[in-house]
Amino acid sequence: MDLPVWILPVVLVAIAVAAPRYGVDSRLPAPGELAAPRSRHRVRDDIAALLRTALQIVRSYRPSA
Repeated sequence: MDLPVWILPVVLVAIAVAAPRYGVDSRLPAPGELAAPRSRHRVRDDIAALLRTALQIVRSYRPSA
């Protein structure tokens, strides 16, 4: 399998950008302290928002005649 050279950096950057959003955090709380509560983002919600935006763009597209 022959992959382009740029694919690995793109995947690594995508992981680094998405990690904090989805609750991946390597920082540990101090001993005896509870972790701070976080809002829970879900991939499904982000994909649904992306699809809604794409659908809105497609619906607003009017070909020029």
